[in-house]
Amino acid sequence: MSAEKNVLRKATDNALKIMKDAGFEVSDEVTVMVDPKLPFMGYSTKRDGVDLIVIAGEALRSGMVEGLLIHEMSHIYRTNTNHPSHNHELLNRVVQFVVDKGHLTEEYQVAVVQEAVNHVQDLYADDVAFRAFGRSGVFSLDRAFDFFLRWINDEPVDSRNARAVWQNIGILLNNCFALSNMMRHDVPDVNNQAENKVQEFLSQTDERMKEGFEYFKDFMTHLKENITEREFERELTDYLMKITELAD
Repeated sequence: MSAEKNVLRKATDNALKIMKDAGFEVSDEVTVMVDPKLPFMGYSTKRDGVDLIVIAGEALRSGMVEGLLIHEMSHIYRTNTNHPSHNHELLNRVVQFVVDKGHLTEEYQVAVVQEAVNHVQDLYADDVAFRAFGRSGVFSLDRAFDFFLRWINDEPVDSRNARAVWQNIGILLNNCFALSNMMRHDVPDVNNQAENKVQEFLSQTDERMKEGFEYFKDFMTHLKENITEREFERELTDYLMKITELAD
Protein backbone atom coordinates (compact mmCIF):
# COMPACT_ATOMS: atom_id res chain seq x y z
CA MET A 1 0.00 0.00 0.00
CA SER A 2 1.36 3.43 -0.95
CA ALA A 3 1.97 6.02 1.74
CA GLU A 4 -0.93 8.13 0.41
CA LYS A 5 -3.36 5.21 0.50
CA ASN A 6 -2.21 4.30 3.98
CA VAL A 7 -2.85 7.85 5.24
CA LEU A 8 -6.28 7.87 3.62
CA ARG A 9 -7.23 4.46 5.04
CA LYS A 10 -6.19 5.40 8.56
CA ALA A 11 -7.97 8.77 8.33
CA THR A 12 -11.14 7.11 7.03
CA ASP A 13 -11.15 4.47 9.77
CA ASN A 14 -10.62 7.12 12.43
CA ALA A 15 -13.33 9.39 11.02
CA LEU A 16 -15.82 6.50 10.94
CA LYS A 17 -15.01 5.68 14.56
CA ILE A 18 -15.36 9.31 15.65
CA MET A 19 -18.75 9.55 13.94
CA LYS A 20 -19.92 6.32 15.57
CA ASP A 21 -18.69 7.34 19.01
CA ALA A 22 -20.57 10.64 18.65
CA GLY A 23 -23.81 8.80 17.81
CA PHE A 24 -23.80 9.48 14.06
CA GLU A 25 -22.86 6.12 12.64
CA VAL A 26 -22.16 5.89 8.91
CA SER A 27 -21.78 2.56 7.12
CA ASP A 28 -18.14 1.47 6.90
CA GLU A 29 -18.89 0.52 3.29
CA VAL A 30 -18.41 4.17 2.35
CA THR A 31 -15.84 4.53 -0.42
CA VAL A 32 -13.23 7.29 -0.20
CA MET A 33 -11.10 8.25 -3.16
CA VAL A 34 -8.69 11.03 -4.13
CA ASP A 35 -9.09 13.20 -7.23
CA PRO A 36 -5.76 15.03 -7.70
CA LYS A 37 -7.39 17.56 -10.05
CA LEU A 38 -10.41 18.40 -7.89
CA PRO A 39 -10.45 22.24 -7.62
CA PHE A 40 -12.10 22.27 -4.16
CA MET A 41 -11.59 20.23 -1.01
CA GLY A 42 -14.13 17.45 -1.47
CA TYR A 43 -17.71 16.27 -1.88
CA SER A 44 -19.94 13.29 -1.12
CA THR A 45 -22.37 11.50 -3.43
CA LYS A 46 -23.70 8.03 -4.21
CA ARG A 47 -22.34 5.72 -6.90
CA ASP A 48 -24.26 2.54 -7.69
CA GLY A 49 -26.11 2.94 -4.40
CA VAL A 50 -22.89 3.17 -2.33
CA ASP A 51 -21.84 6.29 -0.43
CA LEU A 52 -18.78 7.89 -2.01
CA ILE A 53 -16.52 10.65 -0.73
CA VAL A 54 -14.11 12.31 -3.16
CA ILE A 55 -11.36 14.54 -1.79
CA ALA A 56 -8.74 16.66 -3.49
CA GLY A 57 -5.08 15.71 -3.42
CA GLU A 58 -4.42 19.01 -1.66
CA ALA A 59 -6.90 18.03 1.06
CA LEU A 60 -4.99 14.83 1.74
CA ARG A 61 -1.83 16.84 2.31
CA SER A 62 -3.49 19.62 4.29
CA GLY A 63 -3.35 18.00 7.72
CA MET A 64 -7.12 18.40 7.97
CA VAL A 65 -8.20 15.28 6.10
CA GLU A 66 -9.97 13.71 9.09
CA GLY A 67 -11.97 16.89 9.66
CA LEU A 68 -12.93 16.98 5.99
CA LEU A 69 -13.98 13.33 6.04
CA ILE A 70 -16.13 13.91 9.12
CA HIS A 71 -17.78 16.88 7.39
CA GLU A 72 -18.55 14.79 4.30
CA MET A 73 -19.71 11.86 6.44
CA SER A 74 -22.06 14.32 8.15
CA HIS A 75 -23.61 15.08 4.74
CA ILE A 76 -24.04 11.33 4.25
CA TYR A 77 -25.60 11.02 7.70
CA ARG A 78 -28.07 13.82 6.93
CA THR A 79 -28.99 12.18 3.62
CA ASN A 80 -29.37 8.70 5.04
CA THR A 81 -31.49 9.91 7.97
CA ASN A 82 -33.81 11.79 5.57
CA HIS A 83 -33.24 15.31 6.86
CA PRO A 84 -35.14 17.82 4.65
CA SER A 85 -31.94 19.78 3.99
CA HIS A 86 -30.57 16.79 2.10
CA ASN A 87 -33.72 15.81 0.21
CA HIS A 88 -32.39 16.38 -3.30
CA GLU A 89 -35.78 16.12 -4.96
CA LEU A 90 -37.08 18.90 -2.69
CA LEU A 91 -33.98 21.03 -3.25
CA ASN A 92 -34.15 20.68 -7.04
CA ARG A 93 -37.85 21.56 -7.00
CA VAL A 94 -37.23 24.74 -4.97
CA VAL A 95 -34.26 25.83 -7.09
CA GLN A 96 -36.25 25.33 -10.30
CA PHE A 97 -39.16 27.35 -8.89
CA VAL A 98 -36.85 30.23 -7.92
CA VAL A 99 -35.06 30.16 -11.28
CA ASP A 100 -38.38 30.32 -13.13
CA LYS A 101 -40.01 32.83 -10.80
CA GLY A 102 -36.97 35.09 -10.79
CA HIS A 103 -36.43 34.77 -14.56
CA LEU A 104 -32.83 33.71 -13.99
CA THR A 105 -31.37 33.00 -17.40
CA GLU A 106 -27.64 33.40 -16.77
CA GLU A 107 -25.40 30.63 -15.47
CA TYR A 108 -23.79 32.96 -12.91
CA GLN A 109 -27.23 33.71 -11.43
CA VAL A 110 -28.14 30.05 -11.07
CA ALA A 111 -24.68 29.33 -9.62
CA VAL A 112 -25.24 31.84 -6.78
CA VAL A 113 -28.65 30.32 -6.00
CA GLN A 114 -27.16 26.83 -5.97
CA GLU A 115 -24.31 27.97 -3.73
CA ALA A 116 -26.88 29.46 -1.36
CA VAL A 117 -28.48 26.01 -1.11
CA ASN A 118 -25.05 24.46 -0.51
CA HIS A 119 -24.51 26.85 2.42
CA VAL A 120 -27.69 25.59 4.07
CA GLN A 121 -26.67 21.98 3.54
CA ASP A 122 -23.19 22.66 4.91
CA LEU A 123 -24.63 24.33 7.99
CA TYR A 124 -26.79 21.33 8.74
CA ALA A 125 -23.88 18.97 8.07
CA ASP A 126 -21.63 21.02 10.34
CA ASP A 127 -24.18 20.75 13.16
CA VAL A 128 -23.37 17.04 13.11
CA ALA A 129 -19.67 17.45 12.39
CA PHE A 130 -18.99 19.90 15.22
CA ARG A 131 -20.56 17.54 17.74
CA ALA A 132 -18.15 14.87 16.51
CA PHE A 133 -15.25 17.34 16.52
CA GLY A 134 -15.98 18.33 20.10
CA ARG A 135 -15.74 14.76 21.31
CA SER A 136 -12.59 13.92 19.36
CA GLY A 137 -10.50 17.09 19.29
CA VAL A 138 -9.84 16.52 15.57
CA PHE A 139 -10.86 20.06 14.58
CA SER A 140 -10.21 22.54 17.40
CA LEU A 141 -12.03 25.85 17.79
CA ASP A 142 -8.77 27.66 17.01
CA ARG A 143 -8.47 25.79 13.75
CA ALA A 144 -12.15 26.39 13.00
CA PHE A 145 -11.65 30.13 13.50
CA ASP A 146 -8.72 30.21 11.07
CA PHE A 147 -10.75 28.17 8.57
CA PHE A 148 -13.82 30.40 8.65
CA LEU A 149 -11.79 33.60 8.69
CA ARG A 150 -10.34 32.59 5.31
CA TRP A 151 -13.91 32.28 3.97
CA ILE A 152 -14.65 35.94 4.60
CA ASN A 153 -13.91 38.44 1.85
CA ASP A 154 -13.68 42.11 2.83
CA GLU A 155 -13.70 43.53 -0.70
CA PRO A 156 -16.70 43.66 -3.05
CA VAL A 157 -16.33 43.47 -6.81
CA ASP A 158 -15.81 47.04 -7.99
CA SER A 159 -18.30 47.19 -10.83
CA ARG A 160 -21.99 47.92 -11.30
CA ASN A 161 -22.86 45.52 -14.11
CA ALA A 162 -25.33 42.69 -13.57
CA ARG A 163 -22.71 39.99 -13.14
CA ALA A 164 -20.89 42.04 -10.48
CA VAL A 165 -24.12 42.50 -8.54
CA TRP A 166 -24.56 38.73 -8.38
CA GLN A 167 -20.87 38.20 -7.55
CA ASN A 168 -21.21 40.56 -4.59
CA ILE A 169 -24.31 38.76 -3.40
CA GLY A 170 -22.30 35.55 -3.59
CA ILE A 171 -19.58 37.14 -1.42
CA LEU A 172 -22.25 38.39 0.99
CA LEU A 173 -23.67 34.87 1.34
CA ASN A 174 -20.20 33.37 1.86
CA ASN A 175 -19.54 35.89 4.62
CA CYS A 176 -22.90 35.14 6.24
CA PHE A 177 -22.18 31.43 6.08
CA ALA A 178 -18.82 31.77 7.83
CA LEU A 179 -20.07 34.12 10.53
CA SER A 180 -23.26 32.18 11.22
CA ASN A 181 -21.37 28.88 11.41
CA MET A 182 -19.06 30.41 13.99
CA MET A 183 -22.05 31.63 15.97
CA ARG A 184 -23.85 28.27 15.80
CA HIS A 185 -20.82 26.48 17.23
CA ASP A 186 -19.44 29.07 19.64
CA VAL A 187 -16.24 29.57 17.67
CA PRO A 188 -14.55 32.61 19.27
CA ASP A 189 -13.96 35.56 16.96
CA VAL A 190 -10.42 36.43 18.00
CA ASN A 191 -10.04 40.23 18.26
CA ASN A 192 -13.27 40.57 16.23
CA GLN A 193 -11.31 39.78 13.07
CA ALA A 194 -14.21 38.03 11.32
CA GLU A 195 -16.74 40.71 12.23
CA ASN A 196 -14.33 43.46 11.18
CA LYS A 197 -13.77 41.85 7.76
CA VAL A 198 -17.52 41.53 7.26
CA GLN A 199 -18.09 45.16 8.23
CA GLU A 200 -15.30 46.30 5.90
CA PHE A 201 -17.09 44.53 3.05
CA LEU A 202 -20.45 46.04 4.00
CA SER A 203 -18.99 49.55 4.31
CA GLN A 204 -18.31 49.43 0.58
CA THR A 205 -21.88 48.42 -0.34
CA ASP A 206 -25.29 50.08 -0.14
CA GLU A 207 -28.13 49.94 2.41
CA ARG A 208 -29.97 47.17 0.58
CA MET A 209 -26.92 44.91 0.78
CA LYS A 210 -26.55 45.70 4.50
CA GLU A 211 -30.20 44.82 5.08
CA GLY A 212 -29.75 41.67 3.02
CA PHE A 213 -26.76 40.70 5.12
CA GLU A 214 -28.77 40.95 8.33
CA TYR A 215 -31.56 38.83 6.88
CA PHE A 216 -29.26 36.10 5.52
CA LYS A 217 -27.11 35.98 8.67
CA ASP A 218 -30.21 35.67 10.83
CA PHE A 219 -31.65 32.95 8.57
CA MET A 220 -28.45 30.89 8.60
CA THR A 221 -27.78 31.36 12.29
CA HIS A 222 -31.26 30.19 13.32
CA LEU A 223 -31.82 27.21 11.02
CA LYS A 224 -33.88 24.72 13.03
CA GLU A 225 -32.86 21.13 13.62
CA ASN A 226 -36.39 19.78 13.89
CA ILE A 227 -38.24 20.96 10.81
CA THR A 228 -40.79 19.31 8.56
CA GLU A 229 -40.24 19.02 4.82
CA ARG A 230 -43.14 21.38 4.14
CA GLU A 231 -41.78 23.99 6.55
CA PHE A 232 -38.24 23.64 5.22
CA GLU A 233 -39.43 23.97 1.62
CA ARG A 234 -41.32 27.15 2.45
CA GLU A 235 -38.43 28.72 4.36
CA LEU A 236 -35.85 27.73 1.74
CA THR A 237 -38.02 29.22 -1.01
CA ASP A 238 -38.33 32.52 0.87
CA TYR A 239 -34.57 32.58 1.49
CA LEU A 240 -33.70 32.03 -2.17
CA MET A 241 -36.31 34.50 -3.40
CA LYS A 242 -34.67 37.15 -1.19
CA ILE A 243 -31.55 36.69 -3.32
CA THR A 244 -33.42 37.48 -6.52
CA GLU A 245 -35.07 40.49 -4.88
CA LEU A 246 -31.72 41.80 -3.71
CA ALA A 247 -30.29 41.43 -7.22
CA ASP A 248 -33.11 43.39 -8.88
